[in-house]
Amino acid sequence: RIVHAHGFSFFPNSSEPILYQWRADVERQGCAFVATTMLRDAVGHTISQSKGMINPNYTLDHFVNHLEPENYNQRGIFNTQIDYMLYNRGPRNEQNATKYEKVRRAIEILVRHFDVVMVSDYARFTEIICRITGWTCLKMKHANAFKGQLNFTERELRKIKDLTEANGDNLFIDAVKHVYYGHLDYLLVDSDEQPSGNKQVQ
Repeated sequence: RIVHAHGFSFFPNSSEPILYQWRADVERQGCAFVATTMLRDAVGHTISQSKGMINPNYTLDHFVNHLEPENYNQRGIFNTQIDYMLYNRGPRNEQNATKYEKVRRAIEILVRHFDVVMVSDYARFTEIICRITGWTCLKMKHANAFKGQLNFTERELRKIKDLTEANGDNLFIDAVKHVYYGHLDYLLVDSDEQPSGNKQVQ
């Protein structure tokens, strides 16, 4: 069976006990429980999401307004990747956690509960899933692709980059690469700015 926890169905940061229970229930029946996720470049993800502002004719400033630091607990029109990992479409950052606390908690959830974590490696992901399930790998048609145009000014691109960084998404992807791929970018963060405690992000 496949469970797609996307949208309002599950909030990883506050619903972690459910993940433990799911795994225990499945394994108690002699089955394997495999949790997977596929991530991608942080800024590229935000740019991709911006296609959602076209039909309602939003401005970019309105579309990314929830990422402004003063709006830390607002649920926006879209989610960045770290916000999906922590809050899904539920309440967002109610305790005003720093981006470093958010990254620590997101990595904690991944390491504790996810069996397959990849960054933009779709061929390898397909290979692993087919091996786990015993399915025959088929070549899939390219789908769910945006065929329009996204045009941004230099100011708008800078804003996308800066807000994605401020929200913790760039650091999150660097941390994922460090943990799962051995990249070292995450180690270059100023240690004085990283959280010292083990505060759970809420």
